[in-house]
Amino acid sequence: MNLYFIRVNYTILTTAVVATLVISLPTSAADTVSTQKIAQLAKNTSVQINVEGDLTPGGSGVIIAKEDNIYTVLTANHVVCDDLKRSEKIICATDTTYSIRTNTGKDYPVKDVKVLQKNKNDPDLAIATFVATEDYPIATLGNSDQMVEGADVFVGGFPAVFGKVGAARDFAFTTGLVVSRSSKAINGYGLIYDARTITGNSGGPVFDIAGRVVAIHGLADTSGKNKTETGAVVTQKTGFNAGIPINTFLATNEPIIKNTQFKEDSSPTDKPVNNLNNPQSARDFYARGITRLDQYNYREAAADFTQAIKLDPKYIEAYFKRGYSYTWVSKHQEALTDFNQVIVLDPNYLDAYLNRGWSQIFLQNDQAALEDFNRVIRLNPNYAAAYAHQGMAYIKLGKYQAALESSKQAIRLDSRNSYGYTIQADVFNNLKDYPAAIKVSTLAILIDPDDFSAYINRALAYTLIGDYQNALSDYQKSSEIFTRRYVKKSTSEAELKPQPKPTSNSSSDSNLELIKSWELIDVPCTSREKVVSIMIDDKKYCVLPHPSLTWKGYRYNRGTGKLEPLT
Repeated sequence: MNLYFIRVNYTILTTAVVATLVISLPTSAADTVSTQKIAQLAKNTSVQINVEGDLTPGGSGVIIAKEDNIYTVLTANHVVCDDLKRSEKIICATDTTYSIRTNTGKDYPVKDVKVLQKNKNDPDLAIATFVATEDYPIATLGNSDQMVEGADVFVGGFPAVFGKVGAARDFAFTTGLVVSRSSKAINGYGLIYDARTITGNSGGPVFDIAGRVVAIHGLADTSGKNKTETGAVVTQKTGFNAGIPINTFLATNEPIIKNTQFKEDSSPTDKPVNNLNNPQSARDFYARGITRLDQYNYREAAADFTQAIKLDPKYIEAYFKRGYSYTWVSKHQEALTDFNQVIVLDPNYLDAYLNRGWSQIFLQNDQAALEDFNRVIRLNPNYAAAYAHQGMAYIKLGKYQAALESSKQAIRLDSRNSYGYTIQADVFNNLKDYPAAIKVSTLAILIDPDDFSAYINRALAYTLIGDYQNALSDYQKSSEIFTRRYVKKSTSEAELKPQPKPTSNSSSDSNLELIKSWELIDVPCTSREKVVSIMIDDKKYCVLPHPSLTWKGYRYNRGTGKLEPLT
């Protein structure tokens, strides 16, 4: 079996001039195309989108049409629109100059930008045009409805890796599988896949096995959020990413789309998708495992990844996904072992270091965690999430000023994500600068109204300044968000075994409401289930295990608002 097809591969292609600009596809575009041909097609139709002066990492796009000497590029709106965030409507800054660099290495000023995302919840899409007398190939648009779980995907773009930003970025091509189709997609990102991507890939094309564009990439790594004992919440990397299905773009009610002639081919491919119902190969087990992982079914997902590894002991992504699954069922040593194996097989796998760092945190090896996060930053100084993780490790080590600097760097590199502000708020709470913690938590909530961790940090600050009404409101909001986004989605995991019912006196015990605000499930201490004990005001409570609880028992310190391990 060709290993190129059974695990995600990350191939860097330089931006050297390609001798032949016209790619010859098979007679029927629905025929499967070799991975090498899709890579070449992706390289020739993908473009860089850069900001004047390379002040940002930059984004990607794909050429989808040409009329006379005007080329049309489809990309993610956030690549060509610096939203001023003044209202629910998208209002782009007007002082930013963009340019497009093609596969030949030639730069063109952007002629026009058509923002397709009008409001905050609309699909994150935009069109940019440039004028060129040279001939560039045009990508064919496929039918994204054909992309079912287990189907192959290929992602092209220009990631900001190894310290390269803007025009210095190289083209990268990654492969993967469709994980799921989201019915309630964030900003249109309804196609979930496991191909590796990173900052700079946003706006790049996602191809099917026939070499047709079926989505626009732009949502990096759908992640689960974990809360450590410090209260800091950052994202652990799942390896999942998302694109906006091309059918969403084609259905957009805009004259420019209706009046533009695209190359389209919606005929079905002749390659069957992976066998999810009766897996036989390592690829089949892995494909079923990632669909179960996406459904929060961690134990069954881990079992599938184990089968994939038995059939292919060098299956990097199976180790990575199994390690992630183990984390959520509190098997932190097993997770650490898996991430170690990923790094042995691929020493440049950035997210393996991030997740290994999380395993070290859970195992109380804070210095080792910091070293892993530092390693990621050395490999890619532009990786905003790595600085957020670094800040969390510094908080664990009591190095608050260093954590503050890490959070500032995370915000500078990715101001659209709330995690930098989350770390910063936790630093301010530890420094007893509660007004500052409230301020940055509020900023995080403005960026991501569903960031439950921001509400927790702000609630803690309100509590410690005696504003209990606002604190209670934030704790309740945090609990509501967490339940909606995580608990209700986790029904498949709950079906693995009967879950104990919450204690019956929850309505009369305010401490149980406090436990609920931590997103923990209280159970009787006489339960036969494995439980974690929490002492609050000399009264013992028990909760079900959670990835953030790495000790068997804790005491709640009302003065600091934190759980302290009982040693």
